[in-house]
Amino acid sequence: MAFDAADFRPAAPIVAPGAAPCPVWTAANPDRALAFLFVAPQDCDAVDVLTALEA
Repeated sequence: MAFDAADFRPAAPIVAPGAAPCPVWTAANPDRALAFLFVAPQDCDAVDVLTALEA
């Protein structure tokens, strides 16, 4: 079995609730927000902002 196929879940959330990146900050810093969400994935408004930005 490949290591990425295993289901590893932390016992406690990695990021505290309410610590999601602000949509305004995300729009101003899309590279940093993307890196933050890569390290600590979460469903928040920042994801919508990132997908709405034009390349």
